[in-house]
Amino acid sequence: MAIRHNNALMAAIGMLVVAIPLSASGSKSGEEVYTHMCSACHSAGVAGAPKVGDQKAWAPLITEGQHIVTAHGWVGVRAMPPRGGDPGLELEEFARATAHMANTAGGDWGEPDDALLERIRDEEAKRIEAVQQAEQAVSDTALKSGEQVYAQICSACHQGGVAGAPMLGGRQAWAPLIEEGQAVVTAHGWVGVRAMPLKGGKPALRLEEFARATAYMARTAGADWSDPDESMMAHIRHEEAERIEDLKEK
Repeated sequence: MAIRHNNALMAAIGMLVVAIPLSASGSKSGEEVYTHMCSACHSAGVAGAPKVGDQKAWAPLITEGQHIVTAHGWVGVRAMPPRGGDPGLELEEFARATAHMANTAGGDWGEPDDALLERIRDEEAKRIEAVQQAEQAVSDTALKSGEQVYAQICSACHQGGVAGAPMLGGRQAWAPLIEEGQAVVTAHGWVGVRAMPLKGGKPALRLEEFARATAYMARTAGADWSDPDESMMAHIRHEEAERIEDLKEK
């Protein structure tokens, strides 16, 4: 069932990662971007983020190559959202921050010039294609319950409130979200919001499963949200489309 939404979801990814021109003149230095954005996770290793200065954690990434690591982070990888969670961040600025962090851990990555940005863009396109293929490979097996999805995926951040994620059972944190409504909160989380990556960071996750997990977490905090039926799913998809349009305008 998630296959039919592949185009809309990849449009969201494309909007997030392709809108900035190749030779964008990023004004912030790598250290500035790290301080303002990346340090929230990379200073303490939140959700498995390689800590700044940690040579052991960065070694395989440095070996992988500057253009590959930068492109994968820019598109979004594991618990890391596209653009580091900042829709206004420019690729050149993101690349500078990535180089800054790698260099604190023994890398010798240079400031991104036009040639390197071109290589990053090429790798970005490959990464997006890989995500699309993962979508196409989703099987028609039985949908997971909300609790199963929470345990396997969402608990990594929502169990301990990582990067500001509302904790399971945290009534105060969930209250404004519950007030926003099931369709809105589910759709915004699905597209990616704040430090939360697109589809919870799992390309193979289906929207129905994600919606069940969102409802499950909200219920532990006092909501009366049910597992989504066809009507609710239609409402969520409508909110998803509106959210994508809003992000395009920013």
